[in-house]
Amino acid sequence: MKWFSNLIPYGLATAGIILASAITTKTTGTAPAISQTSPPSTTQTTTTTQSSEPTTSPRRLTVTVNVAEPADLKIKEGQKIKVGDLIADRELQRSRLSFQKQQLKISLTRLETANITPPAPPTATPTVNSLPPVSYLEHEAAVEKSKSAIASVSSELDLKKQEIDYLSKLPNLDSVILEHERAKLAELQRNHTAAVREYQLAIGKLQSAKDGRKYQEYQASVDQVRRVEESNQTRLNYQRQLAEYEQRLTDREFQVTQIKTKLNEVDNAIASLAQVKAPYAGTVRRVKFLGQNPDGSLSAEITLMARGREQSTTSLSE
Repeated sequence: MKWFSNLIPYGLATAGIILASAITTKTTGTAPAISQTSPPSTTQTTTTTQSSEPTTSPRRLTVTVNVAEPADLKIKEGQKIKVGDLIADRELQRSRLSFQKQQLKISLTRLETANITPPAPPTATPTVNSLPPVSYLEHEAAVEKSKSAIASVSSELDLKKQEIDYLSKLPNLDSVILEHERAKLAELQRNHTAAVREYQLAIGKLQSAKDGRKYQEYQASVDQVRRVEESNQTRLNYQRQLAEYEQRLTDREFQVTQIKTKLNEVDNAIASLAQVKAPYAGTVRRVKFLGQNPDGSLSAEITLMARGREQSTTSLSE
């Protein structure tokens, strides 16, 4: 009985240690770690607690992307990825847009450097001197001279006829004298004929000079009309060329504006082709195509298994 009475203090000490351990476990919410050695007075209790700071990496991440074709997806199921790795990139579409942008820039440069030459204004029509004043004095003098010659020869011819009439009435007149006077009469008649011809020729020359003047005046009027018509036609051609020049300038300005607008659209389209990169490191669990969008692009859902305990779902689209 003595040995049993000696064990009572040790039993009370052990019950006190167990009670203290139970109180500590209820307070911290974790299982205690107890280490006991002999003698009992050296018993030590250690408690381990978990940090209350949550992790920011989701365990499962769902990424929804829009691509032009399946080749735009840069990952596959079972692939391990790091933060910043490409998930989707419209590389072919970006290349086509970049080529289109380059062609538009070349066209814009050609339009802006094209030389559109304005038409040369028409030169002033030179003045033409009018016809000089006409003079028929020479021809009229020739007419008067031939007329005087006719009058002179006619007078001599009349006298010679009277003389021959007189001589033919004289008795015993030598026939040689009468024949001689008749020969002079014949010569006067020839001179009269020549004078008449000279007169007719002078009259013809005078009329020809007048007709020639009329023709010159007619030609001058025709030339004047033609010059006026040519001048009017030249002005009309210049106005037409000027209108075409202004139209070409307007067309070029319109084309430049159109190309700049297309360049802005292409730049916006290129800017909209953002690369989708992995926000967390992990493993691609599943790649699933959801269907086709109204604009023709494909919608794909990518499930990533990332490190961490919290669950999050995120949607990204280009």
